[in-house]
Amino acid sequence: MIDKLYVVGLTGPTGSGKSVVSRVLADNNIPVIDTDILARKVVEPGTECLQELAEKFSDEILNDDCTLNRRELAKRAFSTPENCRLLNSITHPHIIKLTKSILMKMEQMHESVAVIDAPLLFESGMDLMCDMTVAVVASYDKRLKRILVRDSGLDEELARARMASQQSEDYYISRASVVLNSNGQLDVLREQAEKLAQNIRDWSHEK
Repeated sequence: MIDKLYVVGLTGPTGSGKSVVSRVLADNNIPVIDTDILARKVVEPGTECLQELAEKFSDEILNDDCTLNRRELAKRAFSTPENCRLLNSITHPHIIKLTKSILMKMEQMHESVAVIDAPLLFESGMDLMCDMTVAVVASYDKRLKRILVRDSGLDEELARARMASQQSEDYYISRASVVLNSNGQLDVLREQAEKLAQNIRDWSHEK
């Protein structure tokens, strides 16, 4: 049970600028748990999660050295909405378990605050572990431009397909405690993130 640690959930669709906010918070000495990193950790060779994935999606998602073939898994998992839900139902519990373990260790080390950086914060239910949530949002066109610049090898059709698999801007706005709009320059978003970092410190003292 996390009693004293003030937990902030950070989320937003791809291209919104969430990673910019995450970096600013980390630069302000606020510990950030990156669930994308944890998602890779839970599917390392020999893990229960990888075994479950192989059972559901076949051994063909494994390389010869028993590591996960991410491209093959993605091809199968994102082929239908049902398979995508299956993927999440297998991986999310393991990611959540690892996240809780890290939070408990942080509390034991007398940290006052921690941020969970999770693209699927609300979809996975991880928001229930948070004292407050922050969503970074931007318009569709703005996000598309950023993605095409960021991922230079990605063509526009694939970028649009990736965006289509995510929730709408309204989804995040209606659920988050705090919303940062990044339709402007990223320098403006960084200024918002700096203010957020100070606010988080202030709010954590009230817990």
